[in-house]
Amino acid sequence: MTNEYAQVVNDMPKATWREWLGLVPLTLALFMLATDMTILFLAMPSIAADLAPSATQMLWIIHVGELLAVGFFLTMGRLGDRIGRKRLLIIGVTVYGLASIVAAFSTESWMLIASRALLGVASATVMPSTMSLLRNMFFDQKQFSVAIAIIMSSYSAGMALGPPIGGILLDHFWWGAVFLVNVPAVLVLLVTAPLLPEYSDKNSPRMDLVSVLLSSLALITFIYALQEMASHGLKILYFGLIGLSIAIGYLFINRQMRTKDPLLDLSMFKIPVLTYSLIARVFLSLLIVGESMLFAQHLQVIGLSPTEAGLLLIIPAIFSIAGTLVSPVLTRWMRPTYAMVSNLLIAGIGAFLLALTVHTADIVLLMIGASLMGIGVGPTITIASDQIISSVPQERAGTASALSDVSSGLGSVLSVSIIGSVGMLIYRWNLTDVIPTGVQPEIASSAMESVGTALAVSDGLPEMLQAVRFSSTGALQSVYGLVTIGFLALVIFVLWKLRLRNPSVGN
Repeated sequence: MTNEYAQVVNDMPKATWREWLGLVPLTLALFMLATDMTILFLAMPSIAADLAPSATQMLWIIHVGELLAVGFFLTMGRLGDRIGRKRLLIIGVTVYGLASIVAAFSTESWMLIASRALLGVASATVMPSTMSLLRNMFFDQKQFSVAIAIIMSSYSAGMALGPPIGGILLDHFWWGAVFLVNVPAVLVLLVTAPLLPEYSDKNSPRMDLVSVLLSSLALITFIYALQEMASHGLKILYFGLIGLSIAIGYLFINRQMRTKDPLLDLSMFKIPVLTYSLIARVFLSLLIVGESMLFAQHLQVIGLSPTEAGLLLIIPAIFSIAGTLVSPVLTRWMRPTYAMVSNLLIAGIGAFLLALTVHTADIVLLMIGASLMGIGVGPTITIASDQIISSVPQERAGTASALSDVSSGLGSVLSVSIIGSVGMLIYRWNLTDVIPTGVQPEIASSAMESVGTALAVSDGLPEMLQAVRFSSTGALQSVYGLVTIGFLALVIFVLWKLRLRNPSVGN
């Protein structure tokens, strides 16, 4: 089957200028989603001052979008295969634009939470549709690899440029401008959408609504429990929710095995390249997301302003984009597995350098380490995504893309919960031993809550500020030591499970 499929793909015509121009709306869609992920955090102080949300409402404003996006990725990926990926993309982008307008002009916290929830559901339609449409536009494997590298680069660019764009908007306009910036992007995307082909599986059975409910409940409950753990610590309630999500997940899997028209075709997991690449995506996100948050925070710990820190973070992002764009060349020189391993080793070297030098507060060394991680991680994500989508037949590309998004989302939330919690635990442990004598108990207690709070309450107290910096730096150093070990473990896993695998369909 594999050789026959590969021969068919090789005989198919190469993409024309129309397909390459079709990348414009797709790259714009991912750029828009990526900037939204990073721009909201900058706007939260202004939102808090204007809408006066409670602490619980603040958490919902921040997390509800991601919560629902991960919960609906699988459903939307399957829906795109059924009704048409282009149609679903247009619907999702339109809803995204309208929800952005509602968010911008929200006058109550509940309005902003509701619009953020709608943005999350809409983003769940955009991500799988964007990635799976590539499979219909670029049948030649080399061209497909180039296209997916361009798409992933736009996402990295959005992540990097989100903070500077947000800073400029907040300096000149009110907080709603960070949502309204999506509207022009949506309009351009809708105008250029005719460049995209349509694809739907005419033989796709009707969707099983019970499976939709079970899959969404399982994912949303699991993600919610992890987010609450990261915010409020380990509590029996959250472990109970994780147990509940596992039970619902079991019911979902059991139904997929018995129903005639499953939402998720479990036979896809018999494709080793798909399964192991998905696992790699989870662990890669686990290693980098929490670390990235702590690194951005560390730049402010050593005395940089938020704007200065945001501008500096563009440097590793540029290296990540460069590495991503070069990834198609790497996969022509060597097997995809060896390309992934090479880049994971580069990322591991970067993490090791940061573990050795983060205490020096040397900006040059910090940027070198972060750039090495960027140039290693960017291509690895791109190659893994390529492997995932290329390993399944065309009619399953939407579902495969959705699985890739789910794995990335799960890894991200696990990273914030695990890496973030470990970093916070070590920080508090360190700070307990070095709090200067004479510091008021309420200041010491506030400093234990978070590094950001500690920096605020330590203003004007040089000895306390020094203790906070020492504790935070020590925690980050330990985190980078763990991340280095994690990269080495991931190298071993990729070599072990993917070394002899052919990325073609069915292997």
